[in-house]
This record gives sequence, structure tokens and C-alpha cells, in this order.
Amino acid sequence: MSFMTGLMVTEPKQAVEFWIFGVNGRSGAVQYAMLSPSLRKQSRSKFEQTHWITGQSSPSVRNFRFTKEEKLSESKMRYTVNYDLWASYGDFGGGQKIIIVEKNLEPFKEYWFISSITTKYNQWEAFTPAETVLK
Repeated sequence: MSFMTGLMVTEPKQAVEFWIFGVNGRSGAVQYAMLSPSLRKQSRSKFEQTHWITGQSSPSVRNFRFTKEEKLSESKMRYTVNYDLWASYGDFGGGQKIIIVEKNLEPFKEYWFISSITTKYNQWEAFTPAETVLK
């Protein structure tokens, strides 16, 4: 629990950046720490089934870049993130994720967390347990 408390972020974009760090490192624990309580509850068993390791070795995701940032309210942001799928033996195109970040408004516990991750399906991509994949 102290691991997750230590990763609570005070800026909305940081939540996405840490989550991306977790994706790049295939660390389900880092990804999980950035999620909202409800998204944690929904995805915990999937993280446990993979022993907190996510993704795949090839093709891997890389070159994440923020392409759009939208303020939805004082306590809610939407980020569009594009990335590449790449392996040493070829390029597998790219992808895009829409990530909603919200602020926990409890007194003395103000931090930002990811409440939604929506990704368009790509047959070559390994998705993380907390994502909603659209076909």
C-alpha cells in the first residue's frame, strides 16, 4: 500500500506519464497505482493473473506522444496519446489511447488518477488489464 501512496500524483498529466512508464516497463504495479479505485477493483484480478506483468516483448509500444489535451472540468482532463508498435523485424503501425484523468476531491487526499483508458483494437498489440478496447 505504501508503494501506491508514494506514487500519488498532484498533476493530471503526471498520472498518464507514470502509467506510460509502467507500460514501457511492463509493470502492472505502476499502471495499477495510477488507476481510480473503481478501475482498480475492475482490473485487479487480471493484473494478478499475469503476475503484475503486462504487455509483450514484441511488438512493443514506444514513442508515446501527447497529441491532445482537453480540460473537461476543474477536476477532469482528457488526454489523447499516440504511439508506435515496433519490433526489430518490422513496423506494426501505431495506436491511440484516450485517457481520462480525474482528481480525488477528498480533503487531505487530493491526487489525480486515471478513470478511463480507451484504445482502438490493433491485432498486434497487447492491451493492459484496465483498458477498454474498441473493435
